[in-house]
Amino acid sequence: MAALMLLTLVLTGCSADVSPAPTKEEPLPEVSIENYGDVTAKLDYDHAVAETPASALSLSSPDYVVRVLHAIATVANTCMVERGFEATADDKDWSPFIPEEDRTYGIWSVTYASKYGVSPSPEDGPAPVDVISMGVEQSKAYAGCATKAQESLMDELLFSQDVNIDAQIRNRASDLTTASEEGKKAKLDWQACMEESGIVLDPADGRPVQQYQEQGKEAEIGAIVIEAECARSTGAVQTLYDIQARYEAALIDSKSAQVASFIAKRDAAIEVFDKVISG
Repeated sequence: MAALMLLTLVLTGCSADVSPAPTKEEPLPEVSIENYGDVTAKLDYDHAVAETPASALSLSSPDYVVRVLHAIATVANTCMVERGFEATADDKDWSPFIPEEDRTYGIWSVTYASKYGVSPSPEDGPAPVDVISMGVEQSKAYAGCATKAQESLMDELLFSQDVNIDAQIRNRASDLTTASEEGKKAKLDWQACMEESGIVLDPADGRPVQQYQEQGKEAEIGAIVIEAECARSTGAVQTLYDIQARYEAALIDSKSAQVASFIAKRDAAIEVFDKVISG
């Protein structure tokens, strides 16, 4: 549902009550990563994006989200023209966007940390529709048309809610990584590096204390940059995501039939989106 709410916010600037009835998820099985030592994560340190086995399933991937947004905007075009406004979907850049920064284990992009400190990067995520430039009447019309467009594609937007296996696998793998001895050691190495640089850490999460933020942006950025530098120099962030990648691979294999069903439904949804976009 998070993906759908993101689409609503990007398209209209407000939320809508489109939540399906909650479903009960079956617990994932216990798995071993003993035979997955060759599985690793690919890290983009500039944007703090980790590519792991579950990335291929993610409904939050830039390619998938842009395809959905493009399809909704295309359907909304017809509605807008019927209301006397110009079609705008073809004027937008539908290239994949920079994914949201992954802070599962802490902040590890020196590039972002040096600019924004603890604040999320404004460079991430799909660009929202510029409703201010539309003006009052056109923006009202677009909000209604976008809602109708979503409703017309609701089956495709909500297919994953039966069992959201991609999020299940990713979240379970992260929990297992944090609980693992190798994961705990990586976090301790990361924290030790920060403390050696004079950074005071919060005992609750092992990250720089909030007082750095209270001292102003310069102090905040100084502390967060060291956090990000230590993530890479110690190898901790690579270790953590490698462990996560191995657990994801093991979990995907353990639920192969369910994953295959999920992929088939996702591909069917993509086919619908592509047909809508092509007219």
